[in-house]
Amino acid sequence: MIQQGQPTNLQVMAEGELPAVLILDIGGTHGVLEDLAALLKKHFCLITMKEFLGNKEEMSKKIQSVFVFECRPIIDRELLESLPNLKVIGNSGVGVDHLDLKMISSFGVKVTNTPHAVADPTADIGMALMLASARRLVEGCQIAMSPDTKHFAVDWLGVEVTGATLGIIGMGSIGYKVAQRARAFNMRILYHNRNQRRKEEEEAVGAHYCATMKDLLQQSDFVMLVVNLTPETHKLIGKKELGLMKPTATLINISRGAVIDQDALVEALQNKVIRAAALDVTYPEPLPRDHPLLNLNNVIITPHIGTATVQAIRMMAEEAIANMLAVLNDQPIPSEIMEGGELPWLLVNEIGGIRGILHSHVPFLKKHFHLITMKEFLENRKVVGKKVQAIYLWWHKPVVNKELLQSLPNLKVIANSGVGMDHLDLNLVASFGVKMANAPHAVSSTTADTGMALLLASARRLVEVHNISISPSMEYCEADILGVKVAGATLGIIGMGSIGYKIALRAKAFEMNILYHNRTRRKVQEEQAVGATYCKKMDNLLQQADFVMLVVSLTAQTHKLIGKRELELMKPTATLINISRGTTQIHWLISQCGPAPAVLHASPCCIQHSWGTCSGMAEIPPSPLPFSLHSLPARCTQRRSYSTPGAVVDQEALVAALQTGVIRAAALDVTSPEPLPRDHPLLKLKNIIITPHLGIKTDKATYMITEEAVENILAALNGLPLPKCNDQQKDQTTSSFQRQYGKQRAGR
Repeated sequence: MIQQGQPTNLQVMAEGELPAVLILDIGGTHGVLEDLAALLKKHFCLITMKEFLGNKEEMSKKIQSVFVFECRPIIDRELLESLPNLKVIGNSGVGVDHLDLKMISSFGVKVTNTPHAVADPTADIGMALMLASARRLVEGCQIAMSPDTKHFAVDWLGVEVTGATLGIIGMGSIGYKVAQRARAFNMRILYHNRNQRRKEEEEAVGAHYCATMKDLLQQSDFVMLVVNLTPETHKLIGKKELGLMKPTATLINISRGAVIDQDALVEALQNKVIRAAALDVTYPEPLPRDHPLLNLNNVIITPHIGTATVQAIRMMAEEAIANMLAVLNDQPIPSEIMEGGELPWLLVNEIGGIRGILHSHVPFLKKHFHLITMKEFLENRKVVGKKVQAIYLWWHKPVVNKELLQSLPNLKVIANSGVGMDHLDLNLVASFGVKMANAPHAVSSTTADTGMALLLASARRLVEVHNISISPSMEYCEADILGVKVAGATLGIIGMGSIGYKIALRAKAFEMNILYHNRTRRKVQEEQAVGATYCKKMDNLLQQADFVMLVVSLTAQTHKLIGKRELELMKPTATLINISRGTTQIHWLISQCGPAPAVLHASPCCIQHSWGTCSGMAEIPPSPLPFSLHSLPARCTQRRSYSTPGAVVDQEALVAALQTGVIRAAALDVTSPEPLPRDHPLLKLKNIIITPHLGIKTDKATYMITEEAVENILAALNGLPLPKCNDQQKDQTTSSFQRQYGKQRAGR
């Protein structure tokens, strides 16, 4: 969509001189619709192919963009060579298989598409074709309107849709919308996709993943194709695949005609290998008038009308205009297509090593991206810098600073591995028009497991007795090496976000008495589900708990949340467990109208501040990207930052408390700094367990993080909203953006 106030070339060109865009024609068989032409004229000087060919020498120098509508005009080498100032080809629609992307890129021309408008209308046409085929709607209409019809036959029957099994091949945004609609028909939904969707997304539509297409084909009553046309999907459905389908099954194609081997389909329909087919796309389009598919009664063919609605066509034109203007004004491009089948370039710190992405993740990443390491980037910064569109931060690396951002003019998104963003200067990133994404879905269960592991290990002195057990001098275990009981003990959870809630679920199984302190109280039914009691004041929790577990974000409020005073409130038999944060770098902006912020919050999915002399709270509004962070208000013009060994726990006070018996023990997955200096007094204490920030370090969790990062990056590069967590499932998976933003909850 064209945003209000968006700069256009009106601001950089002479008065009345609009940038020229080439179109095939206005009206006619393949020309731009009159309404769309009027919309284009608000932003461009329109030049038709006829006008261009009639005065090529003069017109060619003016044309900076081409608007491709219904695959016209045809973009070939001859046309590109005749347009020396061409910068962008704006395609109306998602599919670009009619464009030679590699050739276009060789001319330094960008290609954009319009993904936002297509999902709903294309899903609608898929459902329309399925229903029409099942109920023989076209055939029935012909019978009902025929002058020869005298009565309606009682044995003229269709097949049931409600309760039937739908197999969706290609569960992208369109496939998922199809599933949402099909669920309303109580259909059993199977899907096959390159990557399995998240559990909560599957549950939201009742979809079941089939790892192999064969399983889907054998079970489905309706098979719907919703894939891009690529070398891998060319003739994806052939004789073998049709033979796997039920003889009562229907094949529906709303993707591209060449995805099906049409000769094999004709044979399957003629021989009743499958019941029917419904095709919005064929190859070619239209089919030759003597093509055998046109003579079959058990096929419905529509003329590629997936997006052919008044609203969708206009939305596509608006998207195309916004894309073209962005290119012409050197702004971030909402929906750019990468060159000639080449994968988008992703910058990573390194592969393997101490701070590199895991070798086991590389094959998956390479399916979607061309990987560039920092070493490769630095060796050829000028060339590589222009190609990098995304950065994947793995354990805070590479370091994102102003110099790096200035070196990457086409950077669109930075994906962080994990939830915490306290290592990033979010306003600096936003000032370059770059989106930020994190990966909250994978962390809650794994981090909760780490918390419980630390609690149990500390209670039963597991590390200490292990060292005794393996000591070469060990002859017997002393009878007085005793731990403390967990079952029936009181657990105090500070920070009842998604991780804290998962800890409560686990602690309930140990019959623990669960207290919690949080900025916002949970719903009564949520408390009852885990047997948790709310403590409005943290002091009350500290005084009662046998185990205190910290599960908070590191913010200005939670910096040294637990200090000497708080430790002295705890029982001398109590254990402190920290799985939240150790170190950070906090950044702030100074408003011209006031001093440094009095309050600064920085949680996984939001950041806000209140100003000492400014009224009210200045908040960052939610964007179409649920897990992104955008710039602070315009009045905040001067940025300052400070680094701090800011931890949730005052470690000097903790050392003293452990040395003097103020509390029994501590178990820390996070420290300040990480790792601690080798002479730090915490390392010399026997009543402490320290782990190297293991919270999310499992094979499954790290791979899920990478999967989520890939999904976020691809969504951002294609101008789509980042994936959302179902709000009803926020406590079973992770706190939703809306909940964290709107209610200012404490949580990791």
